[in-house]
Amino acid sequence: MYAGVTMRKVFALLFVVFGASLALFSPARAQTQSQNRNTITGFIFDEDRRPVSEVYVELQSENYSLVSRTQTRGSGMFTFTGLAPGQYYVKVLNGGKDFEEQVRLVSLVPLSSVQGRGIAQEHVDINLKKRKAPGSDVVKKSPGVIFAQQPPAEAKQLYEDGILDLDLKKDAQGLDKIKRSLEVYPDYFVALERLGTEYVTRGHYVAAFVLLTKALQVNSRSFSSALALGVAEYRLGATDEAIGHFKQAVDLEKTSTNAHLWLGIALLSKSRHGEALLSLLEANRLSGGTLAEAHWQLARVYKEQKKYVLAADELELFLKYSPEAKDAASIRQVIDSLRSKKA
Repeated sequence: MYAGVTMRKVFALLFVVFGASLALFSPARAQTQSQNRNTITGFIFDEDRRPVSEVYVELQSENYSLVSRTQTRGSGMFTFTGLAPGQYYVKVLNGGKDFEEQVRLVSLVPLSSVQGRGIAQEHVDINLKKRKAPGSDVVKKSPGVIFAQQPPAEAKQLYEDGILDLDLKKDAQGLDKIKRSLEVYPDYFVALERLGTEYVTRGHYVAAFVLLTKALQVNSRSFSSALALGVAEYRLGATDEAIGHFKQAVDLEKTSTNAHLWLGIALLSKSRHGEALLSLLEANRLSGGTLAEAHWQLARVYKEQKKYVLAADELELFLKYSPEAKDAASIRQVIDSLRSKKA
């Protein structure tokens, strides 16, 4: 749809259209918009699928610095809450136990079908392997690293400085530096992905579309790029293309709550109710039933299928997990109306 837009035009577009608007993102406003309510949960199992308790799990940033550390419960469950958007590494430490350390890459892309309601809840289960005996011929792999580049030093420094500014809530400066890193090295994947995703969260979908399309051309195995590109396409009305990229995201990260959720939303918009229901039920399952947006979308599907009691039940769950909903009184009237239809 926008294939004719070149990277040179994109940079011009970013400078002219968004240069002034980025100044509106003051630190206070950025803090208000990002409540850091994102969560990563999961379970640790041994090779026989038995929960492993009292094992330490670290959460590391995309630069491998320590963000948090926790210990699994008796059920093998771990939880990290209050996280900012971005990519993280979940690292399971052996802690003296007879297991190999394991690392999983997790992407938090807090996007919602309703603007301002975006919260990411990702679930990841990790199966530990027995530690190999010394001297055994084992080729060790790095599970978290899926793509590597050697950008020019100038581009790398600009990107890293931009990320630091974003962490400090200096949005205008941070985004400008990431954009400048792409002017130095147009194929810089992490910069393409990060800038594209940032523009999706800010509603700049045309620029996001071009940047993320380029990111996937450079690295076709990027889950975050596929998911964010799907959202940009969905917002631009290219729903069929969005469904394709949401499916790609699901294939890359089958345990991603957000990917299944967005696929369900897009399928529902095309009246593909049966497929949408399956995707939304999977999103609900992966979130442990606590994701309000999943219940909202399930209510829409059940209402279309004239399953009014189920729709009412899902709206009740939506209010349970979204107590701050502004239209709670109106939603309760809808619930009463749905239950009366059944009666």
